[in-house]
Amino acid sequence: MIRIAALDAVTQARSLREVPSMATGVISALLDVDEEELTVRLSYELPAEVAAVWREAEALRAQAEEAEGRAALLRREAVRGLLTQTHMSQAEAGVVLGLSKQRVQQLAS
Repeated sequence: MIRIAALDAVTQARSLREVPSMATGVISALLDVDEEELTVRLSYELPAEVAAVWREAEALRAQAEEAEGRAALLRREAVRGLLTQTHMSQAEAGVVLGLSKQRVQQLAS
């Protein structure tokens, strides 16, 4: 269902691909204006339950990104601390941490 609130009008489309042209067509007909003269902005409304689940998923994704950033910072700090405090080689630190020497080099730089 396509609702055009400003004109108190509704129409339908068989697929989401048709929504812009159907909305433009209805607005054009009701306002007696050429379709080419119109700019239509669309917004889609999810069912309330779906929207709530989507918002929660997005919030969790954002938290995960933040946690991943913090984890990366702490990994770098741990590698640098290990190398500084123990004077191990990067290869030895890799063995202790279960990382390749190359990964230790990346985290240490």
